[in-house]
Amino acid sequence: MRRLGPSLLLCAQLGCAASASSRDIRTSALVALVDVTSEQARQAVVSANVVVGGAHSNAYVELEDGDRLVASCEGEPRDMTSTGNGSYQARFARDDGEFVVGLMRAGHRSAPHSVGRLPTAFAITSDLGAKPFSRANDAMTLSWSPGGSDADVTIEIEGDCIRSAELHAGRDAGRFVIEPGKLTTWKNQEKQACNVVLRVVQTRKGQPDPALDPNSSVVLRQIRTIRFVSRP
Repeated sequence: MRRLGPSLLLCAQLGCAASASSRDIRTSALVALVDVTSEQARQAVVSANVVVGGAHSNAYVELEDGDRLVASCEGEPRDMTSTGNGSYQARFARDDGEFVVGLMRAGHRSAPHSVGRLPTAFAITSDLGAKPFSRANDAMTLSWSPGGSDADVTIEIEGDCIRSAELHAGRDAGRFVIEPGKLTTWKNQEKQACNVVLRVVQTRKGQPDPALDPNSSVVLRQIRTIRFVSRP
């Protein structure tokens, strides 16, 4: 069995971008970073990056010589197609269920069962777009339904005049309050109003196949988006 070539090994250590064929790499050295994301009703995208050298490596692996990734949900399989640089993707017309990603190999041990269940689909029920919110004076009550799942919730906020923010809401309570003064502006934009995009991200972790490198991961997310106007 062949080991990593010198150039790929160096890139795995130093973080430079490179790629290699999967035929040269044993399964236990492959890091599969699986992400399942639903951003709207009846839609989920399964993505996977395959690398060597750790979860943050840029040493990409191209699946060749019969190696392939297969995603499935509730018995419905999809071959994952390459999007370049060791990245693969499949789409499903659903927003719930247990997802399984299998790395099927011709000349090495397969890793057929990286698995996780999407958090429950939800909808944002707050009508934040009905009026502008003052960054300095208004508390914003964000709510969604259903709540009470076991997912971890993060609120992501970005806009033209405000600094991007990531607020950790903890376990899913179905609501979150953004207190006055929590959103801050860029320098010299304190008196400006701008459009803001807010995302509620519910995250659950799954279980990668034990045949893969231990740095592998499975992350499943429900994301819903709302827009509003932020004023001074």
